[in-house]
Amino acid sequence: MPVFDEQEYRARTARLRQRMAERGMDALLVMNESNLHYLTGYEGFSDYVPQLALICQNEEDPWLILREMDVACATASSYLPHSRFLSYPEKYIGSSHRTAWQPIGDLVRERTKSNRIGVELTARTYGVKAHAALGNSLDLSKSIDADGLISKLKLLKSPAELAYMEQAGKIVDRAMKVGQLGIAVGARECDVAAAVTHALITGTPEFPGSASRILFPTMPVGSPATAPHIKWTDARYATGCQTNFEIGAFRHRYCCALSRTVFLGEPPARSRHVHQAVIDGFLAAFETMRPGATCGDVDRAFRRTFDPRGVRKESRIGYSLGIDWNDGGASLQADDETVIQPNMTFHIIVGIWEKDDGYVFSETVRVTESGAKSLSSMSRDLLINH
Repeated sequence: MPVFDEQEYRARTARLRQRMAERGMDALLVMNESNLHYLTGYEGFSDYVPQLALICQNEEDPWLILREMDVACATASSYLPHSRFLSYPEKYIGSSHRTAWQPIGDLVRERTKSNRIGVELTARTYGVKAHAALGNSLDLSKSIDADGLISKLKLLKSPAELAYMEQAGKIVDRAMKVGQLGIAVGARECDVAAAVTHALITGTPEFPGSASRILFPTMPVGSPATAPHIKWTDARYATGCQTNFEIGAFRHRYCCALSRTVFLGEPPARSRHVHQAVIDGFLAAFETMRPGATCGDVDRAFRRTFDPRGVRKESRIGYSLGIDWNDGGASLQADDETVIQPNMTFHIIVGIWEKDDGYVFSETVRVTESGAKSLSSMSRDLLINH
């Protein structure tokens, strides 16, 4: 069952066709699975094989071109009628001398004669060899780089999208609390990770958690924890370590992300200093995030407050968030002057991953007419387990 009504999907495609026209595209090959889901509702979790949506300027609905067995996934999840599903045979999977891009090219060529075709060039399965193979069936001499085209559309969330993200916010708060409570001397990191994952999937009595391409928690443990994206280990917890949780809950693939650092035992004075610097910088960014400001303004407000505290942070402080986590539409850094508008959603993440300092704090926020609203109610105090 699609998770939005047909009108919402068709409105998205209509806006996309307008952007295509502005770029001179008569057709577009959408290969990022998050974007396939955005446009059609399709859930195949199959972006390890060639698949795409074909958007034609003169047609209201997309075509889905999939591996033969994945048509059943489209039938179960997409709003499109079965007549809009196309497939290539299974013999093209796992072959060293056949490529699925050949029949895909034939299917596309049958439906558009134009060579003004937009292509998402950085999709997972679409590399140099794929582009060359597709070019054997299609005239790509005037193809147009379409990376980022749909990401810009996804910046503004509809009321239905926002509702899913707010529901995910309730789930992620619960999961973070479960993770914090699980940390104790002698507990295994893997058991804490399992408890968090269970909470993300079971959700709340009102809102179960949904599947996504990204689900398992990031949770480096150390004294301090300075690695940004590693998971759990076989180790057991000991007094004096900290855990940097970065987790995301999902409702129909729409994400609400949340990060906190938990100390097992009394935090060092330096960690307390880093925590306060992070919180003050976060609040400066949060208060600046309002309609009319730019992403660069938010970053600069953070830096003015944070940089004098003597804690190094070179990475950005956030990004647009939506389907499957980062949706690529805007970045909270000094050189991104995207104008912030109501109903944009961002993950403001202040991650400190330096040689001697490790700390992470984040919340997902929605931009309203009057400013930023956090989708989390988790405490912003220093989290300490004794």
